Amino acid sequence: MPRIILVRHGKTVWNAEGRYQGKMDIPLNEEGKEQARRVGEALKDFPVKAVYSSPLSRCKDTALEIAKHHNLPVEERDGFKEIDHGEWEGMLASEVQEKYPELFKLWKEKPAEVRMPGEGGESLQDVYDRAVKAFEEIVSKHSNDDLIVIVGHDATNKVIMCYLLGVDLNKFWAFKQANCGITVLEYDPETKKVVVHVANATGHLGKEIDFEIQKSL
Repeated sequence: MPRIILVRHGKTVWNAEGRYQGKMDIPLNEEGKEQARRVGEALKDFPVKAVYSSPLSRCKDTALEIAKHHNLPVEERDGFKEIDHGEWEGMLASEVQEKYPELFKLWKEKPAEVRMPGEGGESLQDVYDRAVKAFEEIVSKHSNDDLIVIVGHDATNKVIMCYLLGVDLNKFWAFKQANCGITVLEYDPETKKVVVHVANATGHLGKEIDFEIQKSL
């Protein structure tokens, strides 16, 4: 089966502040740049055949740190962009909770039932449809022994994991994706069989287990 390394981008200022950033192209902060460098070092000795990424700079710059060790380009896929949070973009979780109390409660309890408010706001199903399509298109073009890297966002990586494990989107919060955490899996696109070898590894970042409380996406 093709082997996939799923990575979340490094930290941004908005991640650190707990702001919803979604489609906003917020760059890596200094900690995020160091995380990206470390994940690149952690994967440099693996036989990576291709590196894919969301086109947003926080993902692409993380992917470049991985790709440079393998003399590979970073191939962008719009399907891996973060969820569009609509009117929530740029807001702190506490601000969202105050302004949209019922929707925020639903987002935490039954996230698959939420469409983000405002123009362009997406649902998890919207993200699922585009991210899974991009994922399947990529996997189908690689041979069984290829090792590929996909650098995505919190929501996109989580919906991909829901898809692979056959989990309802309302279980979205069951998955943790630390900044520059590594998930390693094998996946057969014909039989849909998946084997998860590693989930959200963060030892390369100096902490074996990431218990940082997630404030927002």
